[in-house]
Amino acid sequence: MSLKFGILGFLSKWEATGYDLKKEFDDFMSIFWHSHLSQIYPELGRLEQEDYITSRMQPQTGKPDKKIYAITEKGKQELISWLLSPPETPKLKDSFLMQVFFMDNIPAEEVIFQLKAYQKEREQRLAKMKRILHERWESIRERNVMNSRILMSSAVIRRGLEQEIHYISWCKDTIELVESCSALWSQDIEKSDLPVEAYIRFSDVEPLFKKYYGNLTKD
Repeated sequence: MSLKFGILGFLSKWEATGYDLKKEFDDFMSIFWHSHLSQIYPELGRLEQEDYITSRMQPQTGKPDKKIYAITEKGKQELISWLLSPPETPKLKDSFLMQVFFMDNIPAEEVIFQLKAYQKEREQRLAKMKRILHERWESIRERNVMNSRILMSSAVIRRGLEQEIHYISWCKDTIELVESCSALWSQDIEKSDLPVEAYIRFSDVEPLFKKYYGNLTKD
């Protein structure tokens, strides 16, 4: 997915300013997509140049006029064409997982510290999502409305909640694993001084691995 279709998707239901769109990206869409204001305005310019959207100036008293964007028929057709096309396979880029992969280079206590710090960050993210969901529900309940956009956005926020819960669980399990296997770091540092028979074997930690992976390796 690209920023282009996120903008077209929002404008498919209502007109909005660049600031309105940024607020939506920062709020609900932050579950799965992040964008800076510096990216949104250039994209709006490109979409207008390609006739996917139009804009008009709305006068304001005591404030600069604001630019309101709306989708065109061409933009609607482009959005629908994208929605009906096969989804792209996600290209995962998780910088923390990259860090974790190479954390054999730092002491075990530092690994645990980093995992705990990241766990707290994901817990804060989960709390934000729950707050967004609560606010949306209260707004929907107050207006007593229901439509297909509400239904499908609810599916997305559920997936976001599940993702954060699973990430937090992974952090907790990995902290426990590292704590149980912290001797491996000492072994690496002091390898040259250890007799071969003193090295930790896989068979020594296999029960821990089985507990860590649980049923994930079963068909």
